[in-house]
Amino acid sequence: MRTIAGLVTAMLVVAACGGAAGPGGTEAFTPTRASEFVISTGPGGGSDIYARLWIGIMDKGKLTAQPVTPVNKEGGAGAVAFTYVFEKKSDPHYVMVTLNSFWTTIITQKLPYKSTDFTPIANLAQDPFFLWVAADSPIKTAQDFVKAAQEREMTGSGTGAKQEDEVLFRRIQDLAKTKPFKYVPQSGGGAVAAALAGKQGGVEVTVNNPSEGRALMEQGKIRAVCGFIPESPKEGAFKDLPTCKSQGLAIDDYYNVRSVVAAPGLTAAQQTYWIDVFKKVSDSQEWKDFVTKNALTPDFKSGDAFKKLIEDYETIHRDIATKNGWIK
Repeated sequence: MRTIAGLVTAMLVVAACGGAAGPGGTEAFTPTRASEFVISTGPGGGSDIYARLWIGIMDKGKLTAQPVTPVNKEGGAGAVAFTYVFEKKSDPHYVMVTLNSFWTTIITQKLPYKSTDFTPIANLAQDPFFLWVAADSPIKTAQDFVKAAQEREMTGSGTGAKQEDEVLFRRIQDLAKTKPFKYVPQSGGGAVAAALAGKQGGVEVTVNNPSEGRALMEQGKIRAVCGFIPESPKEGAFKDLPTCKSQGLAIDDYYNVRSVVAAPGLTAAQQTYWIDVFKKVSDSQEWKDFVTKNALTPDFKSGDAFKKLIEDYETIHRDIATKNGWIK
């Protein structure tokens, strides 16, 4: 009787935790309520586009046991979202889409936590940067852009101060010996593209990711000049776009990661649940089609491989911040 009572107690404990007995006695995990997919940028930005696309794939494929809801927590170049998720320690109902500001913001703002404190889930792709101008700009090539930037101060825009877009503008300045750019930060990639299209604040050039600029490009309002990529896309909306390197601006090794982390302190079972969900998202035809259309490089990583990516990007962006004088 004591044995039966013990088994019943164990089953009740597992049920209360939202799990069930798994292989070898390990506890499997199933969400007990809707989960929040936290987005660190405003509507229309890259993170917003990706999170909502992934949620749609989850919904269509019934990949999650409970609904997943997008929640925009913009502000502080991502700091608002990062802090919000960090404070949900050990709660598996919070995941967050990340980009390079996940490192740059935490480092430059000296937030009271590190990227490695979050639970790593998966990286899904590497997102390239393109050089963008307004549709009626006289700039047609990377050489035109460099020449103009060497002659006068140009106004560029990107997502937040001291973030990945400004990192790239600083690299262009150092490599091509241009005049310093006047940098106008925006709340997200969608706002950056809109600022370029409307020439708001004198913005005349951006380094948006493909998915962030494609809609306005297709409307004939902005134009991609070249890509900071090793090879021209062979298909999709940006087929045959020249590389910036082929036009004399030799930068082809800096990408935005499109990945997912969760709140700190998740159990192995909770982490595995989300890894499995995003692996299915990554394997979906809808995601593969999006990758092709938007010139992404598929790069699914989880477990130790993704943990190493997080650690490597922490080192890379700390070095960048130090070199630019953003931290001491």
